Amino acid sequence: MKIIANYRRFIRFRHIINVMVRNGFNGLIEALRLRRIYRKGKPSTELLMSPRAKRLRLALEELGPTFIKMGQMLSTRADIVPHDIFIELQKLQDQVPPVPSDKIKSEIESELKMSLDDIFVEFDNIPLASASIGQVHKARLKTGEKVAVKIQRPDLKKIVEDDLNILNTAAVLAERHIPEIRIYNPVDFVREFAKALRNELDYSLEARNMERFSHNFADDKSVYIPKVYWQFCTNRIITMEFVEGIKVTNINELQKKGYDIKRIARKGAEAYLKQIFIHRFFHGDPHPGNIYILPNEVIAFMDFGIVGRLTTAMTSKLNRLLISIARKDTEAIADAIIAISSIDENTSEEDLLADIAELADKYYDISIGQLSVETLIFDMTEISARHRLVLDKQLSLLGRVLAQIEGVGRQLDPDFDIVTLIQPFAQNLISRKYSPHEMLKKTYKLAGDYADLVRSMPRDIQTALDRVKSGKLRIEFKHIGLENLVSGLERSTSRLAFAIIIAALVISSSMIMALEKPFGPSIFGIPVIGALGYLIAAISGLWLVINIIRNRTLS
Repeated sequence: MKIIANYRRFIRFRHIINVMVRNGFNGLIEALRLRRIYRKGKPSTELLMSPRAKRLRLALEELGPTFIKMGQMLSTRADIVPHDIFIELQKLQDQVPPVPSDKIKSEIESELKMSLDDIFVEFDNIPLASASIGQVHKARLKTGEKVAVKIQRPDLKKIVEDDLNILNTAAVLAERHIPEIRIYNPVDFVREFAKALRNELDYSLEARNMERFSHNFADDKSVYIPKVYWQFCTNRIITMEFVEGIKVTNINELQKKGYDIKRIARKGAEAYLKQIFIHRFFHGDPHPGNIYILPNEVIAFMDFGIVGRLTTAMTSKLNRLLISIARKDTEAIADAIIAISSIDENTSEEDLLADIAELADKYYDISIGQLSVETLIFDMTEISARHRLVLDKQLSLLGRVLAQIEGVGRQLDPDFDIVTLIQPFAQNLISRKYSPHEMLKKTYKLAGDYADLVRSMPRDIQTALDRVKSGKLRIEFKHIGLENLVSGLERSTSRLAFAIIIAALVISSSMIMALEKPFGPSIFGIPVIGALGYLIAAISGLWLVINIIRNRTLS
């Protein structure tokens, strides 16, 4: 079975490389040293006429669910993705032909261990939506409730696991062969992406997210979260209440109902800001298809597969940034940005400070109503990219969410101003940070930490001294950045050893040929062993030359 799985992954890997080369990314394949897998073909002349960002998007869409989801995750990371690609990835289409209804019904019965007739009195064969991971069907339970049944595509997990294995291999090769990409930790990125995607594939987690949002907004009648029917849920199926509303950007229909469009924009944004600044648990995909308006202008949220979380530490760092911006303290803003980033050791903090000062001057006299969160986030991420800062992934997601909220708000109301709405939430965060209760709590915790340190210090010192006495104290040194040198030396050593063997074959064969009395059998007076040695040496030498030319290096 393992051999079959490895062969399946190899075929998939070759297909992925073929798609990337056809879309003009053969340079990347060369850099990753993967041309042994792909030895023929060339980029499509027609595709090469399109911008690289569009070609990448088309390649990801062609490669299916894993790569579409990776593109969506990268579309939240303006700090590590070039701006043209960042913008284009937000256009990723996650719509595919639906799985036939008879197959879907069979999957539901297999998952729930029940006949469809025992669960539903109605089941619509035509899906409401069909995406790369799953599709949604409208139905009615035997108890009369209208529901939406979200079912995962068959055999999806096997495909995703193969793709994640391949992506991990590609990330390892990228860190090994492309030095400039190491600051972005591609292996860690793939690991985090794999974790997020596996979570998204577990529909029971999404159902629990819905329950948590429902609890968070239990006392807020302006927000509605669909009910989950747990008895008809598994990790591949969610059965939830079917909500009949109007899509938030369907302005004509909202106006026909007499709804106040500007009030809806404000209420929707405030609901999101509560999630971010109060609950610290927010909906991570606020595009218009996931937000519906119910009677009395109630906001209903859908699709909870992607969520963001702000830990206490993250919130504290965000506080620092907000306070620094409010005070227009350039040095403090730089320190706060560094605190929420991974910084390259070669980054010049002086140059970073100069760029932030320039950014602060740009926004110094601008009025709140003229400030665009999307533009501000873009300017900050551009600085991050220029100075090789990698922002915390949750804060990157938060930045995209705020930009999307602003975009939807301005579709409803051209005068929509999210910054004004953020201000009271941010001020509340800052007030809480310096409230007597919080200061007392932090002082108490700090005192406890110091007390623990003092209590453990004698024992730690004694342990260190005992190790010195017994000769067991060990100091480790780690060389960083020598992987390519070691790899090159290993290749050079292997080729040198191979060349020595070839030379030995030639010399020994020549000595056998030179003997007056033939050694072993001979044909037409030519010793067979000598001739065979020459032949093996010639074939081996030819292989070595081809290998060196193919890799374009003698190392």
